[in-house]
Amino acid sequence: MDGHAAKTNESTFPSFVDLDNFLTKHDSNFIWLLVATILSCGWIIYLTYYNSRNIGLILTLIINRLYKDGYIHIGSFSFSVLSGKVMFRDVYYINQDMSIRIQDGFLIFRWWKMYNPKQKQHDPKAETRLYVTVNGFEFHVYNRTDLYARLQETFGLEPTLQRPKKDEERGREDRNKTLESVNIKAESQDPSSSWRSLIPVIKVNISTGRLAFGNHYLPQTLCMNFEDACLTYATKPPSSHLDQYMHIVKGSLENVRVMLVPSPRYLGMQNDEPPRLMGEGFVVMQSNDVDIYYYQDEPGKLMHQESGEEAETSSEDDKLQDLPPCWGLDIVCGKGTDFNYGPWADRQRDCLWKFFLPADYQAMKATEVAQPGKPRQIQAFELRMNIIADATIDLLFTKNRETNAIHVNVGAGSYLEVNIPMTVGENGYSPTIKGQLLHVDTTSSMQYRTLLEAEMLAFHVIASYPRVWNMPQSWQCEIEVYKATYHFIYAQKSFFTDLIQDWASDSAPDIYSFVPYSWKFKILFHQFEMIWAANQHNWIDCSTKQQENVYLAACGETLNIDFTLPFNEFVPTTCHTRFSLKAEDTDMRLSLPECHPSRCPLLTLAKDYQNMKLPPDMFMPGENQGAPPPKPAKSRWRNITRAESGWVDCWSILLFYLALIIFPVSEMEESMLSALRPPEHTSVAHTSASAPHSRATTDPSELPPDRLHVEMEMSPDSQIILYGPLLRALISIKVPKYLL
Repeated sequence: MDGHAAKTNESTFPSFVDLDNFLTKHDSNFIWLLVATILSCGWIIYLTYYNSRNIGLILTLIINRLYKDGYIHIGSFSFSVLSGKVMFRDVYYINQDMSIRIQDGFLIFRWWKMYNPKQKQHDPKAETRLYVTVNGFEFHVYNRTDLYARLQETFGLEPTLQRPKKDEERGREDRNKTLESVNIKAESQDPSSSWRSLIPVIKVNISTGRLAFGNHYLPQTLCMNFEDACLTYATKPPSSHLDQYMHIVKGSLENVRVMLVPSPRYLGMQNDEPPRLMGEGFVVMQSNDVDIYYYQDEPGKLMHQESGEEAETSSEDDKLQDLPPCWGLDIVCGKGTDFNYGPWADRQRDCLWKFFLPADYQAMKATEVAQPGKPRQIQAFELRMNIIADATIDLLFTKNRETNAIHVNVGAGSYLEVNIPMTVGENGYSPTIKGQLLHVDTTSSMQYRTLLEAEMLAFHVIASYPRVWNMPQSWQCEIEVYKATYHFIYAQKSFFTDLIQDWASDSAPDIYSFVPYSWKFKILFHQFEMIWAANQHNWIDCSTKQQENVYLAACGETLNIDFTLPFNEFVPTTCHTRFSLKAEDTDMRLSLPECHPSRCPLLTLAKDYQNMKLPPDMFMPGENQGAPPPKPAKSRWRNITRAESGWVDCWSILLFYLALIIFPVSEMEESMLSALRPPEHTSVAHTSASAPHSRATTDPSELPPDRLHVEMEMSPDSQIILYGPLLRALISIKVPKYLL
């Protein structure tokens, strides 16, 4: 058996000598076939897994050898000529100020598309030839080396930062462009003179993108995250015939989130906690769908300056065509839009602003008027945000580590417009903010939640910045509210005081950074209701349904409130504040709950006397004969204070004017901040010895009283009906307690 098995193995597995004799006899190249097969498999494996990486490594070495202003890394790179496709992976660019990272992506250049040199120029609907897809895009700005190097030169400090060479190259290019005299119209008539004639439209798809602004020297980093973005770049004819063309980028983003997240490896202490954490950090804005439209005119060269006679004889169409180049961004927010802000978020915004846009404390130079042959100037950047679905706005602040909130629901059609000037005039520049909120419904985190309801709230803010940084600034805020119902309780005074204190700075006043400014407020109500809760014994029912509260309401057609908050002096002794109020066609109404024992008598009295007129015998003889008949009362807007709901008229006045002039004497503040003031003609020893003594003996009862000047004016045709519950309700408007 063993011998037979040995013979079988020898016949089944030939030896190398037998195999060589067999291949020699049949003249075969099997060995070479085997070698070729192994090499082919190895080559395929190399092309599949290693070729793109080696090409990326070679490109990385070549690019960084030629480019010295940053570091560029390409993890893998491959291309296909037949399909016009270029693929890349693990690409990032890092320099002193920012970094750009791409996880992977590809671009397709459709070279097989027919090129038509006679096609319409700057057509945004042209055929797409270049298509780019990116996955895992990240853009991070963490420094501004050039700006801080300029500040070192301005302040005469030892230069420790070097400006990038690209700034010098840009300066040379700008000088060369200035020396060149190129006819823009002649250049624009030749479509083949620009790469845009070959690639008129570029489409970009980004999956999972992130924009970040911050570093480890800042407590919070501002991030904008989105999941999918479909963007299209194209050019179209400019808004003015004097410019070359207009750049446009339009597209849509999904699941957009703007957040303030803690900076990794922050060097300081995180003492200021956010009022609310939502995921990674504090969400400032989020929306399910966001559409963007970015536009910017490419300025043309100014041919000549228009004289006064030419300006008068030019038509309106010519004046519209001569508008300055446009630059702006339109944002449209869809469903699921939420905004969150407050004192904490504003402090983080201030930190980011001071780091990325530090003040140089130098007088700004007025912008020179463009001369013939120079590019036209862009006057302003315009930002518009439209909300096409219901949205929410939360104003969050903290008191004793407890989060308080003002919650605002707004309807579709609300918008915001921001105009930022790009030029400086002789008097400085004035950015503006305006917008409107529709169908406003505001509640608070207090137990008595109802706050404000309005059909529309429009606002307009104008800020005036002079050319010198520490000259007085003027801020104007105009607010118009239409068909508003405001619910007031005295406890809101402490609620809003806590909000203001959280927003105010805790740092000691600094004369070196003090900037005088003033806020001018003008609030105008059209058709308003102001409702006060006035229960007996100061109890307020805060239940959501069938509240058993006594209410007083002031209802009218117009209410104008003007006041100015002056901050023009550094630690002033007195603050002069004027507050004026003017109301027209105003009524005071009273409402009692159904459980109130005086409700039925009050309604009966009001029903019997609401149409009461003075009897004829009360007039003098002949006085009532020539008197005109009374005019029918015009219908007035009422939301809650309707007669059918049990509201009773108590006081009617056509015109009411109230002016308050406040002169608070802040000697307590004077004693607390006396160390910050320059010493007067006294010795240092006397000052240091008397200052603690003055603080120790300060008694509020011994302070001089504040002065309050009151001016009140009422029209002579005022009518008031005194009811017993009305007097009791007026007395009960005090600091309330809550009845749960």
